[in-house]
Amino acid sequence: MFKHTYIFILFVLLASLSDAQTLGSYLDTGLKNSPLLKDYNNQIRSGVVDSGLVASTYKTQVNLTSQAMVAPTANNFGYDAAITNGGNFSGMVSANQSLFNKKIKSEQFKTIQLANQSLQVTKKLSETELKKAITNQYLTAYSQYNQIHFNQSVLKLLEDESSTLRILVQKGIYLQTDYLTLAASIQNQKISIKQNFIQFKNELATLNYICGITDTTTVSLQQPDIRLENIFDLNNSLQMAQFRIDSLKNNNQKALVDLNYRPQLSAFADAGFNAVSAVNIPSNFGTSIGLNFTMPLYDGKQRKQQHTKLSIAEETRQYYKDFYKKQFGQQYIQLKEQLKLDDELIAGIKSQLASQEQLVALYKTEIEKGLVRFLDFLTVVNNYVATKNNLTVAEMNRLQILNQINYLK
Repeated sequence: MFKHTYIFILFVLLASLSDAQTLGSYLDTGLKNSPLLKDYNNQIRSGVVDSGLVASTYKTQVNLTSQAMVAPTANNFGYDAAITNGGNFSGMVSANQSLFNKKIKSEQFKTIQLANQSLQVTKKLSETELKKAITNQYLTAYSQYNQIHFNQSVLKLLEDESSTLRILVQKGIYLQTDYLTLAASIQNQKISIKQNFIQFKNELATLNYICGITDTTTVSLQQPDIRLENIFDLNNSLQMAQFRIDSLKNNNQKALVDLNYRPQLSAFADAGFNAVSAVNIPSNFGTSIGLNFTMPLYDGKQRKQQHTKLSIAEETRQYYKDFYKKQFGQQYIQLKEQLKLDDELIAGIKSQLASQEQLVALYKTEIEKGLVRFLDFLTVVNNYVATKNNLTVAEMNRLQILNQINYLK
């Protein structure tokens, strides 16, 4: 009696929960709580700061420098005065401005822009994987939730027959063993429901874990509405976008290597005092201006080696791109074929299930008249349960296939 009451309360609890959760709510919560996505957002924000840093390095750099140095000499002790002048006292403001740097500055900005674009794609790929994982786990949890309700409906069917069978046994139409067999079936059904509930709790806890939800309250789940959304376009996939960005990165690095070998010119100016003695400071204020010019002449063929290294990186990128095109194109075809076969399977199971439902209804009527063996009725019910379970598995498998196709990026 206690177990019967427990199962009834369990069913009422699941059926009466008002805070039914949807797949969309879990997706929103999972994306909101993901530390990885927050990390990518901060890296993108940091990239904006990097652009400002690059711009700042090409503005006029102003520095204040000062020095007070004394080199004492006495009795054959001390540095040569021709070198030290006996001391040095200086304080000046200097300014330095690089010239003709538009090209290298542009390429450095492009480096940061490409890095940010790559982060955006990586972030979207991570979002896709997270959504796929959450959807997959939601379907697993919902399958158990749905199984509880189905097994409860079977339990109700058996319990309804129990009262009818008791009367028929008393009339001698059926045997006491038939009634005991039905009682055993009812007990087994209650155990199945309890097992389904435990498994549902476990799957729900896993779903909460993935989404970063700490609440352990048991909730009801709404049936997910998953439809085919991704008409797979290889050239517009996220991974192909990443390959294009990687190619631009390689070209950008080659351009930066070449720019490092161009002549560089900068202007400088300073003003302040510079004296060998503190007493001379008032009369040693001055200023200077000039240009700095550098041009690499020979570096041991480093430029050629860097270009070779970048060419190897580009070759590797092309290998991955070609493999991706073959792999994902084939995967899409396979998933579409699986979806077609699963649709055909579901149609067949539904047709079989409709026949079995009619058969169960017919047997219920004939049992009341004592026209069939009760064990045959239980066999029909068990077959119906097995077929219904096959339908649930096939329908969940179909949703899983749709999930894979929709998030095939």
